[in-house]
Amino acid sequence: MRETLRFLGALLLGLLLVGGTVGLGLFLLLQGEESLKEELLRLAQAKLPVLLFVGFLFTLVLAALLYPVFLGYLAATRALGQEAEILLANPGHRLRLRGPFELRALADLINRLAQEKEALEKEVAARIAEAKSLLEEERKKLAALIGHLPHGVVLANPKGQVLLYNQGARELLGEGLGVGKSLFGLLDRGLMVHALGLPEERFLTQGPRGPLWLQVVPLEGEEGFLVLLEEAREKGGWDAALLHRLKDKLAGLKALAEALDQEARGTPLEPLLKTAKATAEELGQLVASWEAPAQAAEVLAEDLLALLAQALERETGVSPGLSLEEEARNLLVQADTYALARGLAAALRDEEEAFLEGRREGNLLHLTLTLPKPPLSPGDAHPDLPPLLKEAVERSGGSAWWAGSRLQLLLPAREAPRLPAKAGPPPRAEVFDLSLLHAPEELEEAPLEGLLYTAFDLETTGLDPEKDAIIALGAVHILGKKVLRHEVFEALVNPGRPIPKASTEVHGLTWEMLKEKPKLEEVLPGFRLFLEDTVLLAHNGAFDMAFLRRVGIDQPPLVDTLLLSYLLFPDLQDHRLETLAERFGVPVIGRHTALGDSLMTAEVFAGMVPLLRAKGYRTLGEVLRACARLPLARLKY
Repeated sequence: MRETLRFLGALLLGLLLVGGTVGLGLFLLLQGEESLKEELLRLAQAKLPVLLFVGFLFTLVLAALLYPVFLGYLAATRALGQEAEILLANPGHRLRLRGPFELRALADLINRLAQEKEALEKEVAARIAEAKSLLEEERKKLAALIGHLPHGVVLANPKGQVLLYNQGARELLGEGLGVGKSLFGLLDRGLMVHALGLPEERFLTQGPRGPLWLQVVPLEGEEGFLVLLEEAREKGGWDAALLHRLKDKLAGLKALAEALDQEARGTPLEPLLKTAKATAEELGQLVASWEAPAQAAEVLAEDLLALLAQALERETGVSPGLSLEEEARNLLVQADTYALARGLAAALRDEEEAFLEGRREGNLLHLTLTLPKPPLSPGDAHPDLPPLLKEAVERSGGSAWWAGSRLQLLLPAREAPRLPAKAGPPPRAEVFDLSLLHAPEELEEAPLEGLLYTAFDLETTGLDPEKDAIIALGAVHILGKKVLRHEVFEALVNPGRPIPKASTEVHGLTWEMLKEKPKLEEVLPGFRLFLEDTVLLAHNGAFDMAFLRRVGIDQPPLVDTLLLSYLLFPDLQDHRLETLAERFGVPVIGRHTALGDSLMTAEVFAGMVPLLRAKGYRTLGEVLRACARLPLARLKY
């Protein structure tokens, strides 16, 4: 029905066009011919039935002629659309070229797009299969590697479900450990969550088969965490759990001796009781000398308060208010963070609110936990500290006491080292040297994606290669378009001279930071080895190469992202590295540090490779020859 209405509309439009054309022609023809006009009107009135019949007959003939053509065009268009939908499921299908010329051209274009889509899908499938194969190989290597580690290793997802573990972990955690099972049923969940915030520290915990040292390392991108386990026993010493048991037994023995002291006086048992008391004292002193290693670690004061607040909320449901004095923000505090958090949780008891405050007192951090009311009634002058809190504070070498409704803690601390802030630099001059574009013959025809590159950058005492010196080197390898972030080189260098203030404002490096670093001649052998058998890559690299030539490193060719930017974007004005990074979606991190700029240059180049290929530059030689034709390449530093 819809097609019929569309056809009738088209037919009506056609009749209006034909009728309008005929009427316009008659109007122009009869201008000034009044007698002829009257005669035609009289004749039309007389022959009106005949004219209507002829008009009706013309309409039928026109409809008969147009209807197949019109419907055929619609049917061909509709068929083309329906057949094109098949390509969504099967890119290998091809449309038949039929119907009007326009539809055949459209079908041919769709076929070409489908061919490209099919080729891309095959390439993606091949790369996925290759990646899966590589991943399986890496998984096997990883499994073989952790299988030979002396410590227990468990890889878990964010929910705590085990993904991978080694035999050492199985021996420490027992049969309850298995792929897909939860670690939280075997280890203290609260401790693991706490340890996740301090990945560099080890914590003592109780495992299914005895005490363990536990370390939890988060994986990048919140993909889970790695748990490292070790039996809590020092060589030639005692583990912490056994020491605790001995202390408990000795305390009971002492209490028993005190209780029997009165009853045994004047009886034959009195000498024996004195001997037992003396033995208990000696054993106590011996056990005290066998203390387990302290668990205290250095934590920034602001991080410590955040960890304690999270632990209190997790343990008690109370989210305490926080306040840290500005002068205490750069303190490294010595504390057994997990034991301290559990001790404070015990001090909260059934309270519904609390306030945690920190301030600096010399080389101490003074923590105050304020509760709504004192822990004991007014008649009790000296409330006891929770045993776990008392032990945690003692381990850290601090002290704690109650002052009314406030729990006061003093913890050892020291000033954290400060690094100088790095300011933005003045831009380097955009210069180049044509000799850097000469490549050995064997590299000329090498495809861009088949080469190993080294993206590098230098920091210097100034901008004059004849007078200034190198103070930092950074580099990273790139295989084709893949930046190998685990293969990097970074070194700070003692220039043997003071660094001008203007240069320090560029890279943030001072003489105090570099005077204990190695000389350049000590660093260069390793840097040469890192560059060996690679193609050099830099941004505005002629500046850096001018410095390297003075120390004997001259390894053409050099691929320069500055020249590549002019080659790809000739009409754009800004070709700075940070602008290119923004253009290619590369995070600007570590700008004006040697390694940071090297990584950015590498990522920018990886984004440029597909654009170069699209413009027809497929080999290193083609790229270097195109760069050599740029006016900028003819400038010599």
